[in-house]
Amino acid sequence: MLLRHMMEAKPRYYGARPRKDLEAVDTLPEEIAGKLLYFLPVWTLEPRRRILFPSVDHPPSGGFMDRLGPRISLAIGVPIIAFMVIAGMALFDRQQFSHDVSRGLAAAGLALEGKRLIHALQTERGSSVGFLSAQDNDFQTIMEGARQSTDAVMERFIPLARHALDIRDPIFQQLMEKVLNDLDQLENHRTEVDHLRLEPIEALPFYNRLVEAMILIATHIPEALPNADIQKLITTYRPLLLFKEYSGLERALGSAWLSAQTPDSLVFQHYVSAVAIQGNHRRQFLALAPAHLADILISIEAQPANQELLATRAAILNYGAADKPEYLNAVRWFHVTTERIDALLELEITLAREIMTKASDARKRARHEVTVLLITILVLLSLSLGLSAAIARDLIRRYRMYQASMDRIAHMARHDPLTDLPDRRYFTELLEQRLQSARSTQTPCSLCLLDLKGFADVNRIWGESVADQVLLQVTDNIRATSPPDMLLARIYGDQFALFMEHQADARDSTALAERALQTLDTPLEVGQRRIDTGGKAGLVTCPPYPEHAAELLSLAAFALEHAKSDNRRNIRSYEPVMLANHTSLKQLDQDLERGLKEGQFTLHYQPKIDLETGLVVSVEALLRWQHPDRGNVPPDMFIPRAEANGTIIEIGDYVLREACRQAQYWREHGHPTLTMAVNLSTVQIYQADLLERVEKALALSGLPAEALELELTESGLMEDMDTAVSVLRQLVERGISLSVDDFGTGYSSLAYLRRFPVDTLKLDKRFVQDLEAGGDQEGESVAEAVLAMARSLSLICIAEGVETPAQAAWLRERGCQQAQGYLYGRPLPPDQCEKLLGPQTESSHSAEP
Repeated sequence: MLLRHMMEAKPRYYGARPRKDLEAVDTLPEEIAGKLLYFLPVWTLEPRRRILFPSVDHPPSGGFMDRLGPRISLAIGVPIIAFMVIAGMALFDRQQFSHDVSRGLAAAGLALEGKRLIHALQTERGSSVGFLSAQDNDFQTIMEGARQSTDAVMERFIPLARHALDIRDPIFQQLMEKVLNDLDQLENHRTEVDHLRLEPIEALPFYNRLVEAMILIATHIPEALPNADIQKLITTYRPLLLFKEYSGLERALGSAWLSAQTPDSLVFQHYVSAVAIQGNHRRQFLALAPAHLADILISIEAQPANQELLATRAAILNYGAADKPEYLNAVRWFHVTTERIDALLELEITLAREIMTKASDARKRARHEVTVLLITILVLLSLSLGLSAAIARDLIRRYRMYQASMDRIAHMARHDPLTDLPDRRYFTELLEQRLQSARSTQTPCSLCLLDLKGFADVNRIWGESVADQVLLQVTDNIRATSPPDMLLARIYGDQFALFMEHQADARDSTALAERALQTLDTPLEVGQRRIDTGGKAGLVTCPPYPEHAAELLSLAAFALEHAKSDNRRNIRSYEPVMLANHTSLKQLDQDLERGLKEGQFTLHYQPKIDLETGLVVSVEALLRWQHPDRGNVPPDMFIPRAEANGTIIEIGDYVLREACRQAQYWREHGHPTLTMAVNLSTVQIYQADLLERVEKALALSGLPAEALELELTESGLMEDMDTAVSVLRQLVERGISLSVDDFGTGYSSLAYLRRFPVDTLKLDKRFVQDLEAGGDQEGESVAEAVLAMARSLSLICIAEGVETPAQAAWLRERGCQQAQGYLYGRPLPPDQCEKLLGPQTESSHSAEP
């Protein structure tokens, strides 16, 4: 500022304009030298005037020192003044830093007391909703105790809040005034609750608004603490507050749901949303929190109360929106959730105190830096001109480097390091702002989640460097075809998010997703490789506007999952029916459990034929489900769900026991060399007690291990190769045979096949179907390759899906040993399958034991 004032000031000239041949001003422009004279001390004015601006009336006089002295003064004066300006700026910056930290500490102390008020309001909210729903004395007693706690905290908080209005922060003042006004209206809201004038769901908005404002105060105030470590803790602090808030909402909505006389689907929908958003904030906290804070949360969740809460939550979600578990007690639910929330409050207070401790340390360091800086200034002023100028230049350079580093760190903390797009956390913040703006102006907007197809294969086959290039090219292509105001982010490894507000003449919202998917149609060139890409998109259009950005992301993720499971459409827009589909999946889970208990599952058997002799050498057990209402449920419908919910373990045990029992029966009644093949799910392969379960089935049936063959899928074996190899070797040592099912459709290669102790390969039926005369050459090539691989490893090859004699002849000519398919027999019940096994060596018996 001083230098700028010097430049703008009107210079005083004494006599003629300065001469340009003077050494003292050779390095300064005339204008600067002239203006500088205005600020020189009076006692040096006359000699400087004579030297710099000689005239006829005042000719130069004096010796060498008279001429050199003013020049030295001028040469020293300019850098000293500049140094003083820089030093003043540095002092001001340190003083401002200390002031900001002090203000932040005071505000953080208020926020610490505010957390207790938030906690009390959350408890009062849950008890009020429970009272409105149950209308009984138990919740009334809880509500009265909660109100007393709220009033006690308010007595301490309100004086602090009114005093804090003096803080010069417009946003903070506005939030605090809003909180104080709402606290004044709290008694009126309580009266509405006491007189039962509100529905349970109607009691939430007032408390939600008040708690939301309190949370904004708690998260806004510490912004005055300019320190990277503190900001990191604050970044951790925000999701913890929101995690606890949605835990409180889960408590309130769960109390309303469990205590209501008649189920309210709107309460259930809000409950499901609160659980989902709570989970997002929990994961975000664990990802950002230091290890010791994350360990505290994990220890809280290991407590019996939290385990009981999880069990109750699972029961509520499993029952779905149609009904509620009658055996669950709403009051017990309230106490269990309150115990977990109280523990979360202690974690919040611990984190807040760490922030305050670090802020206090930062203030001490800032004051120490001010003292050190003052001493440094005094020392530097005593140094020579050259040293002073060098130090000043170095300080400026370091300050700029520091600022640039801080800017880079802040940018890196919020952006994906590969694509430089906003990461999920930063995108959620930006999305929250855009969503609130769109809601206030009623502007239509769309959120699209884009997922790349086959990216995992690219990463596995070509490596990370090629996968990174694919992501960079995809990012550039999306940017090139997107409007400039669109918000683009990379929120997962191969998942992108696109948000855009539509203008009045905008195309249909699906155009956003279509344009993004069109960019993936063009193959990518990465070095000498040509890589085809594709994608699936989930789309959410507003209005209606959800409350929070996390909820909008959840809806888009719902739509994306449906798009990924839809083979016909690449784009799916969110529809409320998707939530109903979620409920139907839960119903399917219940039906699976009921089917196991009621014996709805049966086994059919399909023979395997020796292509040389034409005799049945083995049978494969195939699971069937005859549901009393659904009818015959296809395996490809219920098996994936059983794998997802864990019932596949019990179903697999049933299949093993029944197949071994039937095989032993047939072996004892005329077919002593018959073997039985049983399919193993991927989930079963990685069960720690798989060997014990198989041995138990063999022991119960009396079937020798050599008569049992377990069929495994390629994809299942590849999930964890080391574990799979260990498990399979134990089975082989027991004497059990192993085969790889659907071979040729996955990773098929000698490199991995040699690691597994398998005895048999099953050629997938899709290749067998192409073996007719004039068939697909690619199918024949794959079939020949699989047969050659089996020969090279001395493995038996079984062809699936053989339907014609021509296919059987083709396979037999090329060394395939066994086959199964409709040509030899469909999957049949045991009594019908026995007729296909050939003549018995003993008298015939019924196939049913």
